[in-house]
Amino acid sequence: MNILEMIAKAKEEKAKSLELNGLDLRILPDDLFDLEFLEELSLDENMLVEIPEEIGNLKNLKKLSLGYNDLMELPESIGNLENLETLYIGYNSLDVLPDSIGNLKKLKKLNIARNQLVSLPSTIANWQEMEKLSLHDNLLSVLPDALWKLSNLKKLYLDNNSIESISPAIKNMKSLEVLVLAGNQLKEVPAEIENLDSLRELLLDKNDIETLPTSLKNCANLQVISLTENPISPEQVSDLSECLHVKIDT
Repeated sequence: MNILEMIAKAKEEKAKSLELNGLDLRILPDDLFDLEFLEELSLDENMLVEIPEEIGNLKNLKKLSLGYNDLMELPESIGNLENLETLYIGYNSLDVLPDSIGNLKKLKKLNIARNQLVSLPSTIANWQEMEKLSLHDNLLSVLPDALWKLSNLKKLYLDNNSIESISPAIKNMKSLEVLVLAGNQLKEVPAEIENLDSLRELLLDKNDIETLPTSLKNCANLQVISLTENPISPEQVSDLSECLHVKIDT
């Protein structure tokens, strides 16, 4: 069955889910964007370099997966998918995100890992339902203030970027349970991290951290801390480990 037949079948059956993975697609047929009843669409592992503006027609989508393609940009119309809850666009070649992506106010899970992002739009402050955000393996050096406004975020993956500092505004992330910052250029961690009452895992490997704030001792729920390949003193690690009653990997 070729792609047009698959789309025709989905249209006939008014299917809510359609998988078109691994078909070496370079261009998406117009008929695909007539499937307005779709709630899940997967286009992983193809050869797509762009997504047509018509993607915005699929307004009932709750889950969209575009991973492992050759995408260099997203259309502005991505912001029309206001029912989207899960978006996977990892393993592409994106260096920017359209401002309209902030319109996706129902997003709970977003993966943009292993792209070429150098910045994030300020409109991401609208992602107030976001629970899991994967931005690892990009080219981020500065994080926008908007990021720290995601107060319902539980898991944040920022490893393997070029981040030099973390804003004190991280204190607003009261729901954060997992924070991964390994493989960056951090020299310190802000004292305000003590406000992260829900924090369970903190991964800081492969940075330039020489000292940690004493306020970290107030993170009573911390279960895992990893500091391998940092120039921090063994004495400080030992003191912190005793206070938190956890083993710190170094």
